[in-house]
Amino acid sequence: MIFFPGRSIGNIDEAIAMAVREAEVADLSARAVALFLPPQAGTRSRAEVEKLVDTEVRRKFGRNAHWRGHTWTVSVPHLRYQAVPVPQLVFTLQPYLAVGMRVLLNGDSQSFNLVGPLGKPEKLILPLEFLLAMLDDRLDEFQVTAKDGLYTTWNMPSFPEPVRLPDKLLDNLNRELQKQSVASWLLTFGAQGRSLRPQVVGSLLGMLLRLREDCRPLPEQSWKEDTVLEALTGMFGSVRAKKKLDQARPQLKGDMTNEAAIRLVLQMAGKEQ
Repeated sequence: MIFFPGRSIGNIDEAIAMAVREAEVADLSARAVALFLPPQAGTRSRAEVEKLVDTEVRRKFGRNAHWRGHTWTVSVPHLRYQAVPVPQLVFTLQPYLAVGMRVLLNGDSQSFNLVGPLGKPEKLILPLEFLLAMLDDRLDEFQVTAKDGLYTTWNMPSFPEPVRLPDKLLDNLNRELQKQSVASWLLTFGAQGRSLRPQVVGSLLGMLLRLREDCRPLPEQSWKEDTVLEALTGMFGSVRAKKKLDQARPQLKGDMTNEAAIRLVLQMAGKEQ
């Protein structure tokens, strides 16, 4: 914990600014930090926080020192993108204690601010599949496996383990994404967001295109080897189907539909129906 003399902070915005400076992520916006308010993990009771501040004040100014002021707990996020096992945003949230106070000692008083990390960081994982579902208002597609009033745990078929997210974070994020695009939202994280914006936006666009493709009737979808091979296997058996598909492969174009690809294989096999 570090003390700074001068005018003591008096509101949450000033507490955020002080925590961000101490975390040395100066281009991180207050808007990005506010997304994670109020902190959920690692929070302490008011009595525990005041006891901690008492200890810090007496260590700095002597055991006869007392303080009066206000305390805030702020989680400073560090953001990264991870592509494996599925595209995801990973937030590491470090809680900081920020205190604006007057220190009373020997009949005199002076204004100070106190700031420093509070406890261990929390890691939150936001799969991009989940983010896209939020944008499309499709969260009901995912199974809720647990809920405790602060967190909800979701089961996603493509993710290897349940995803536990704070309810308040999802509410805050939903409001943010109603006002701006994901690309603009990432910029509120400063250099962290700018560096990973191309990967995140590219992954979301790829997912969106695949989703729209999957919504089309199967014959009209862009051809996929598994789909075409399954249809041919029903006609010729697995061994002959694979052989006929391999023979036709040089003529198959990427923009063909499943129906057109199957028809081409049948034409080359002399079996068009």
